[in-house]
Amino acid sequence: MIKKNLSALLVILFFVCTPLANSDEIQETRNKQLRLARLAPLEKRIFDYRINDDYKDDSYGLTVIKSGLESLKEGSGGIGACLVDSTTGKVIEYGRNRQYATYFRSDLHGEMDLLNRYEERMKKSTRSKTGENPRECKNLVLVSSMEPCPMCLTRIINSGIKTVLYVTEDKEGGMVTRMNNLPPFWREFAADREFRKADCSPKLRQIAHDLFHFSHRDFAKNRKK
Repeated sequence: MIKKNLSALLVILFFVCTPLANSDEIQETRNKQLRLARLAPLEKRIFDYRINDDYKDDSYGLTVIKSGLESLKEGSGGIGACLVDSTTGKVIEYGRNRQYATYFRSDLHGEMDLLNRYEERMKKSTRSKTGENPRECKNLVLVSSMEPCPMCLTRIINSGIKTVLYVTEDKEGGMVTRMNNLPPFWREFAADREFRKADCSPKLRQIAHDLFHFSHRDFAKNRKK
């Protein structure tokens, strides 16, 4: 009799405790489903968009926007980036915001992820070993869906890449449009670089804007005072 009651109690405890043990996973699944449902209209706009040949950078703009969409689906920020070989027009590296996938990394903005991947793959040696400048990035163009922030801008300058295009401005957090506010060292270091808006259609610029603002800096809005 005691064994039978104990067995019944264990069964009850299993069904009571199992949902509690998995409650975080269940909530995460629900949050992801809600996020994907909210994203659906924006995703449709992206995949319905047709490259406009009147704008020379439209194809690259759409490429980085699609990467940013993948980031949003994972719960990170809606920014994508790529490196283009200007001699061939081919994309040689992709990057996207990965701050929250699979765990929090405060440094993994889209441009940072892109440069990490490129530099890890190239594994350039120091000048002292080869006589070559590891910051030599001849013919490389960095394209981002959003104007780089201060962290990403200084990383790009330090990387040696000389041409940077962005689909749309970040009026609240972008640094390219505030280059004069950089410390003197970084202004001088960037003096021979080109930073400008990509030549993309207004429609594509709006999509890039909406992609970024889908989850725009919630941490700043929701932080405790």
